[in-house]
Amino acid sequence: MTEEINIELLNTLGERWLQRKIQRMRNLLKIAEPDEALYREIMLSLGYPSNKVHFLELSLIIPFKEIKELKERERIEKALLYRAGFIDSKEGLPETFDFSLRIDKSLWNFKGIRPVNYPDKRIRGITYLLSQTIHNGLVNYFIERLRKQMTHIQNPKDAKECVNKIMDFQGVGEQRKKEMFFNIILPFMIAFCENEDFEIIEFLKTIFSIHPPLSENSITKSFRKSLSEDKDYLQLNSSTKTYFGIHFLMKEDLR
Repeated sequence: MTEEINIELLNTLGERWLQRKIQRMRNLLKIAEPDEALYREIMLSLGYPSNKVHFLELSLIIPFKEIKELKERERIEKALLYRAGFIDSKEGLPETFDFSLRIDKSLWNFKGIRPVNYPDKRIRGITYLLSQTIHNGLVNYFIERLRKQMTHIQNPKDAKECVNKIMDFQGVGEQRKKEMFFNIILPFMIAFCENEDFEIIEFLKTIFSIHPPLSENSITKSFRKSLSEDKDYLQLNSSTKTYFGIHFLMKEDLR
């Protein structure tokens, strides 16, 4: 199929990638309250392949409703690190806190992970976002930010600026926040707003179509190397839609 690859195909596959993500979010919303569903997905995304299960478990043994009750970022951080097994100190945590719920520290994988991405550091980082959402909730936090950015987007630069403002919080790297936006926030909000807020849905789909592609990774590098000499990689990979179309193509082995 290499010779048949063109931007129209990648846009089509990018749309298929997005529809799969939206369906996943629909399924999650059937089994969990919106804030809990979004919280679990965000926590899951922190894990990389080797720690995803542990981050999901952490989100289940300290759900978002309990995070909200902790109220302060430092206390949220201590609670998460304690339940994850990274600290033993109980100082500063409420007397009502269940200290029996813990993950064994030895289960976490550090092999092959750069120190800046160690799971305990990722836990500390995400507390900045969580502490900003305790009053209105995670879903409303992003809905409000989406509404503030709902202006007419004319070009990739506009789309990039919108995403940067929506994801403007501390504790998570810029590239990781973009990945979080397109892998989680965008499909989740489309599923959540379905049949209710078509303006947000159209806004998000426009961003998906014209936002510049994310940084190259092993998948896009393999795709680029597989192209014949007459194929222009930069022309093919021109947006986040084509970027994720490439991911769909390579992972489904449709070449």
